[in-house]
Amino acid sequence: MGSFHFFLLLLTFFSLFVHTSPSPIIQAAIDQGTKAYYNCTRNSTFAAYSSYRSNVKTLLDFLSSNSTNNARFYNTTVSSKDTVYGSFLCRIDTTPKHCQECVTQAAKLISSLCKNATEAIVWYQVCYVRYSDRRFFSTVEESPKLSFMNDKDYVGNVGLFNNIVWDMMNDLRSEAASAANKSADKSVNIIDNEKVYGYAWCLPYLSKENCSWCLSDAIAEIPTGCCRGKSGGTIIYPSCGVRYESYQFHKAQIRGGSVTPPPLPSSPSPFASPGKRKQKTLTIIVIVVPIVVSLVLLSLGCCCFLHRKATKNQHDILKENFGNDSTTLETLRFELAKIEAATNRFAKENMIGKGGFGEVYRGILLDGQEIAVKRLTGSSRQGAVEFKNEVQVIAKLQHRNLVRLLGFCLEDDEKILIYEYVPNKSLDYFLLDFGMARIVAADQIEESTGRIVGTYGYMSPEYAMHGQFSVKSDVFSFGVMVLEIINGKRKGCSSESDGIDDIRRHAWTKWTEQTPLELLDPNIGGPYSREEVIKCIHIGLLCVQEDPNDRPTMATVVFYLNSPSINLPPPREPGYFKRDRIQDNKTTHKELDNISDSINGISLTNFFPR
Repeated sequence: MGSFHFFLLLLTFFSLFVHTSPSPIIQAAIDQGTKAYYNCTRNSTFAAYSSYRSNVKTLLDFLSSNSTNNARFYNTTVSSKDTVYGSFLCRIDTTPKHCQECVTQAAKLISSLCKNATEAIVWYQVCYVRYSDRRFFSTVEESPKLSFMNDKDYVGNVGLFNNIVWDMMNDLRSEAASAANKSADKSVNIIDNEKVYGYAWCLPYLSKENCSWCLSDAIAEIPTGCCRGKSGGTIIYPSCGVRYESYQFHKAQIRGGSVTPPPLPSSPSPFASPGKRKQKTLTIIVIVVPIVVSLVLLSLGCCCFLHRKATKNQHDILKENFGNDSTTLETLRFELAKIEAATNRFAKENMIGKGGFGEVYRGILLDGQEIAVKRLTGSSRQGAVEFKNEVQVIAKLQHRNLVRLLGFCLEDDEKILIYEYVPNKSLDYFLLDFGMARIVAADQIEESTGRIVGTYGYMSPEYAMHGQFSVKSDVFSFGVMVLEIINGKRKGCSSESDGIDDIRRHAWTKWTEQTPLELLDPNIGGPYSREEVIKCIHIGLLCVQEDPNDRPTMATVVFYLNSPSINLPPPREPGYFKRDRIQDNKTTHKELDNISDSINGISLTNFFPR
């Protein structure tokens, strides 16, 4: 995993020297002496006289008329049938008159060039117009993309120039995302009187986070896909855009003037002597090549250093938390960035469950594998000890009825477990902890704890009241589940309307009244074996007896279930955990009833063959 990450770093670095041409779906048109760029999407088309065509015409008229109201930005929706959505945006330094002229002309151009297209967009130097049959307001869209560069290479210290442009554009990203009009401009000195000028903008309806996200992606294309080493470049998405130039193309216009950018420096005279041109070229090569080589070596050195430092830090974290097992668990470690990418930064739509210790998300790794990500919250009651034990123990468990642990992430303040994803099922079907929410050492048979965690409906009395647990604690929990399945009620409690406050008390009452079948869920229809139902109730009551020594082991329970004819010992009265006797716990009766059923954790018992 580490070597692959290092390879990606090298690949990213060398891609800085590669220039990609603008997207082929963008076309250019000369409109009244002004260059425009446009894109027509015809995933589906509409008839020339359809209602959608009529709505498009109405929308473009709306956009043109509203551009006269001193509005720099406007979006609208036309009709509830065959709905069309549209917007326009003028550059912030454009006068109202020029904005209106640009929008009107853009509306005419898009109408003539994109006939019968369901979606279209056109860009001019100072405005853009767009319409679509889908609602694109408030969403970040980065396609189609328009990118072009100044044809002139920057002459000077290219490395310094690139760094200054990068820092300036990232400053503009922060300023534009925070600005009310979602735009910002800036100029930065390079050397002496030489400056570079930048501009960044987003659609005004974008949130601060979405604007920053969009601009980050656009800025990332300056060194990798557009304009590295060029004296100017532009990246425009439907939702945002950035531009930088070595001349003042924007800010003077904001101050009120209508400034035309000065012409680019002229090319060397064709009548200059070949010897002088050759000498000048040789001088540039002598200066630039050592700088580029030095930057390459320096960047490679930085990459190696950062990679080794990050790897060392992760090894230190593993060593600190897992001791001698850290080497074994290294192969199970996932990087946080990889998990964030798989879950789309823990997006709400990817959440598939929530428990007392955090949320569970569905994710897809780069290789297409689906995963279930258990993210423990900062306020989770599951601390470092439980997390370490869960990783160490579950990683060693292999069983067809257990969801396999693929790995973990212990980075920054995050504690994350990564399981295989089971389609069409909740993890609750496969991971059961009987509400104990606790991990103990594999060789412990009986122990005490001062920390009571879990769901009280499933706790044995000795654990709930005294903090004492053993293999018989899980037997008690199993008995509660058996009685729940038979009765059709959850959480160890019946409804208050029945006047019954506990399934164990209810089952014991029916047993002593010699009417055990009244415990059976009335929704069970069809023929069933009375003897088998009574036998299951009998075993359930044996498992929930108050004294742990009276309860059978799970091996004995399996023997009972597999023996068709056997005399079972008579059950004693079940244990009821009396909440007023729970030590060091002042939680009220009502509060205990509201404790979550799905506190995530694991209690280990001795394992016997099934």
